[in-house]
Amino acid sequence: MNGGEKKIVVLGDSGVGKTALVQRFVRGTFVNDYRPTSGAVPHKKKVEAGGKTVSLVIWDVAGHTLKLHPAYTAGADGAILVCDLSRQISFDSVLQWHQVIRDKMGDIPVIVAGNKSDLAGPDNCEALHKAGYSGYRTSAMTGENVEALFMELICAIG
Repeated sequence: MNGGEKKIVVLGDSGVGKTALVQRFVRGTFVNDYRPTSGAVPHKKKVEAGGKTVSLVIWDVAGHTLKLHPAYTAGADGAILVCDLSRQISFDSVLQWHQVIRDKMGDIPVIVAGNKSDLAGPDNCEALHKAGYSGYRTSAMTGENVEALFMELICAIG
């Protein structure tokens, strides 16, 4: 059975690991060579979810600004907000990014990835849960919870 095409946007501050998370999910690989994303890069992947084949278009959006081009956000079905568990400032930005999602994309499912769990740093995921966010501790390097993160969002999209 076909579940159609779903658009997911991946947002967060620059350097939090958005591209690495998308690469880990789409290709199953990790590249430890940081290069900032310019604009947005779409990635495609088909997955099985709920007995359906879903075609995903995952937009990896540059994190250098909270101002998003409408082409990146139009028709988005869900979003992943990424923060770096080893950088408090990226955690603090989650609320700002979520406001951008509400303003540009409306009330779509949003899940937070507390990324870089493999690095030493504060664990802000509990605070995210208390603030009402669904989320995961993730590591694009080790693959920890990357699949679960995307699959939960796909199920929330429906």
